[in-house]
Amino acid sequence: MKPTKKLSDIPHMNDEELEKFWEKNEPEDFEGWQEGNLKFVRPPKKLIQLRLEPGDVRIIDRESKHSGIDRAQLVRSWVKEKIRNIEKQEG
Repeated sequence: MKPTKKLSDIPHMNDEELEKFWEKNEPEDFEGWQEGNLKFVRPPKKLIQLRLEPGDVRIIDRESKHSGIDRAQLVRSWVKEKIRNIEKQEG
């Protein structure tokens, strides 16, 4: 059976309304529907190594446990915060 509904007939909806709409409808029921071929790829990241004093590592570990964030994620967030501050000063 050929689809009888048209995608252009779908009224404008906010995100919540669209979510409810697609919970009750299937894309295959609409004319002209086709599956996309999008691929989401993370941009490559570079690995850096750094040597820290044992006392600094203890502080990082303490803050990591306190915040519930992995050590590497915590250090990365601190570095990114510093970079954003530098970019604000330059911009």
